[in-house]
Amino acid sequence: MDRRIKASRTQEKKLAKDIGGTTISGSGSGWAVKNDVRNSAWSIECKTTGAARFSLTHRDLINAEKNALLDLRDMAFAIDMQDRTWVVLSKETFLRLIEREEDT
Repeated sequence: MDRRIKASRTQEKKLAKDIGGTTISGSGSGWAVKNDVRNSAWSIECKTTGAARFSLTHRDLINAEKNALLDLRDMAFAIDMQDRTWVVLSKETFLRLIEREEDT
């Protein structure tokens, strides 16, 4: 198996385990569920790179957000880069999370 595909699958399986969710088989190829990992609240698009940089476009974020909304979930975009995972959220989602934290 190609090392990039193996790295992507490993990333998705680990993230799914971390959030108590599941990976989406054939994500992106079906007509219904598009992002790579999801649980009851989140739909997450995953990307991985061995490089020191990753190009994230507005279109990538909008597509991931649209796919999450169609799945009635919040969107996150997870990027594995340089042995660390980074998660990108919209400001609105981030502020909602902060507000929930302050309410507890």
